[in-house]
Amino acid sequence: MVRFIPFVVSLVIFVTPLTADAQGRGRGRGVERLGALPLTGRAYEEPAFARGYSDGFRHAQEDRRERRRYDPVGHRDYREADQGFSRSYGTIEAYRNNYRAGFRAGYDAGYRDDTGRRR
Repeated sequence: MVRFIPFVVSLVIFVTPLTADAQGRGRGRGVERLGALPLTGRAYEEPAFARGYSDGFRHAQEDRRERRRYDPVGHRDYREADQGFSRSYGTIEAYRNNYRAGFRAGYDAGYRDDTGRRR
């Protein structure tokens, strides 16, 4: 019986994080797994980061296809950073900061070739 207790304790330690993810407590970590900046979980940050990531990825794919240089800041979407904004997300300044962070992460991911290197 004494040998069995350490096994049960290790099993509980291993299984607990898995059940938290299954219950939805691990939301907002999908982008983090892609090597992008992590989301903090505040309501206004997630839509801004996701929209910025999507827009940045799209612009990077176009730049790469057209053989243009790596320049996320050169895009008007990045500079304006208000695409998809809604007052329910919070302040425009916070939205812009998070949109730009997502844009840079998406642009970086979209500009890389299949080996993970920038072209």
